[in-house]
Amino acid sequence: MTSSPPSTLPAGPAADACCAPSVRPSAALDAERVAAIAKALAEPLRVRILDVLRRSDEEVCQCELVALFDIRQSLLSHHVNKLVAAGLVDVERRHRWAYYSVPSGALKELTSWLT
Repeated sequence: MTSSPPSTLPAGPAADACCAPSVRPSAALDAERVAAIAKALAEPLRVRILDVLRRSDEEVCQCELVALFDIRQSLLSHHVNKLVAAGLVDVERRHRWAYYSVPSGALKELTSWLT
C-alpha cells in the first residue's frame, strides 16, 4: 500500500487582514518579574517552603524546615537561595541558624497578575 502525501490546508488570510486582537499587552505588567517568580517556583519543594513561610506568623528557623521536609540542610539552603534571589524570602542569621520569612509585598506582582 502506498501512502499519499499529506494534504495541505489552503492558505488563510494574511496576518494584517485577519481580525484585530481583542486584548493588547499590558503596559503595567512586569513580565520579567513575573517570569523570575515563576522560575523560582518551578520546583515543588520551593512552593512548599514558600507556603509554610507565608502562612507562618513568625520567622521560621532552618532547623524546623529541615525536619518538616526531611531534607539535608544543604538542599534547603540551595532552594531557599533561589527564593531569596527572586525576592520571595528574607533571611536573618542568628548565630549559627538562619530564620526565613516572606517580606511584605513579595507576592504582590504574582497575585495581581493572577487575579
